[in-house]
Amino acid sequence: MERRGGARLSLALALALAVEAAAAAPPAAAPAALERAYTAAMEGRKADALAAAQELAGPYAVLARFGLWDELIALGPPDPRSPPLTAGYLYGRGLALASRGRLDEARRALEALGQLAAAHPELTDCIAVATPIVTARIAASERHDEAAVAALTQAVAAQDRLTGPAPDGWFFPVRDLLGAQLLIAGRPAEAERVYREDLARNPESGWALYGLAAAERAQGRRRAAARTLGEFAHAWRHADLRLEASAFWFAGPDTTRCECQRQPSAQR
Repeated sequence: MERRGGARLSLALALALAVEAAAAAPPAAAPAALERAYTAAMEGRKADALAAAQELAGPYAVLARFGLWDELIALGPPDPRSPPLTAGYLYGRGLALASRGRLDEARRALEALGQLAAAHPELTDCIAVATPIVTARIAASERHDEAAVAALTQAVAAQDRLTGPAPDGWFFPVRDLLGAQLLIAGRPAEAERVYREDLARNPESGWALYGLAAAERAQGRRRAAARTLGEFAHAWRHADLRLEASAFWFAGPDTTRCECQRQPSAQR
């Protein structure tokens, strides 16, 4: 699977993890754990991804990938001397609070994220991805579908600008979120284009293949959807995660308490 800048944790956050971990582990330990978490997450191996996240100083992106909102909310703030980790914390917290429908608190986290960006210009690029994602989640929880699409489109563009050598970029493709939101908004043809763009960057991504099949099915192309689901089954052969959408992204707030209660986003 191709690993371009658009599918990794931001460089600022990754560097912070490495610096923090280096005090108690060999210098290569944190980047190696980040790589394991990334690979496992892309393959749907939730248990392995979370195990690798235990070795990171800031597991925010991994928890967000799997929709572990309560776990994110329960985390205390990191060392304030590490602005990159603070950025990751505020992003994860804002996303989780908005997903749970605690919108006033989510807006406060979003405001703090903006203040952090103003105080630390070196974080501008990664916060330019984080901020519209949280903004979109607030809009989606309020069922403002078009506003959520617009914010996620902005986040995708910001993620695409995060290029460079590993571990530059974001931890997972924002297109997975945008495609899910487009399906919620009843725009499957646009969702299909987004998923195909995602697959061009991340071949064999089970997340994108699952979303693509949903987009094809929503357009009445059941044979194409069946073929895509066959590709998904192969990509997901080592997974321990049951998908209901291309991301843990929902129409309205996520009020479930376990994965077994969740229903496909586009049908809620």
